[in-house]
Amino acid sequence: MTDDPLARTLVKPRVHRHVVKTLAQRLLGGAFQPGDVLPPEPDMCADFKVSRSAVREAIKVLDSKGMVTTRPRIGTVVRSRHEWNLLDPDLLAWSIEVQPSAELVLSLIEARQVIEPAAARFAALRATAADLAPMEDAFARMSKAKQSQDFSTFNQADIDFHTALLRASGNIVFQQLSNTIGAALAYSFRLTVERAREPGASLANHGEVIERIRHRDSEGAYASMARLLNIAIVDLGLSGMQDNSRQL
Repeated sequence: MTDDPLARTLVKPRVHRHVVKTLAQRLLGGAFQPGDVLPPEPDMCADFKVSRSAVREAIKVLDSKGMVTTRPRIGTVVRSRHEWNLLDPDLLAWSIEVQPSAELVLSLIEARQVIEPAAARFAALRATAADLAPMEDAFARMSKAKQSQDFSTFNQADIDFHTALLRASGNIVFQQLSNTIGAALAYSFRLTVERAREPGASLANHGEVIERIRHRDSEGAYASMARLLNIAIVDLGLSGMQDNSRQL
């Protein structure tokens, strides 16, 4: 290990992030079940080759995200999954590298079906040309990426489109949700790559949303965004799951 204090300062955050991410992904992947006790600190220190302080800091982060709790004389216990903050952008980002859950993707889209059409309606009523510009830029990048069959770039532009929509709504709560929605989209796109028939097929619907907003057609913008999200459910092959959940 280097004796340079500056080098140690630069390395420590990377080590901390690695420990947090690895532990979180082990939990997300089912290596530990709710009620299980994580290995003792000395074992985790040896596993990650880090100090006790690094392990403790990582546990604090996972505790803040609802994944674990520390109990005296017992240790660090894994919480029930319904207590996990699954909408935390970090958890969604880490989940992308674990097998995606079709149930979680469907739940995310259903939440978006409530939020984003309303955001489109507000954008049609409130958005300025400056608010609309990021959506138009994202749509242009989506169009270019679809032509070149570059769906990684397409997906990133798609995320930018939807986060720009939330910001254009003029609603402070929706604006604060933009990072979470962006992370949810990134998670969904992992499943999209595996299951969708043609990523990018909904491009025209994105353009329709912009046109409705540009023409101050609030109800049309609402309807267009609702159709766009319905298409996402069908493209991902999740419509059957949604139908079954409605029958329960």
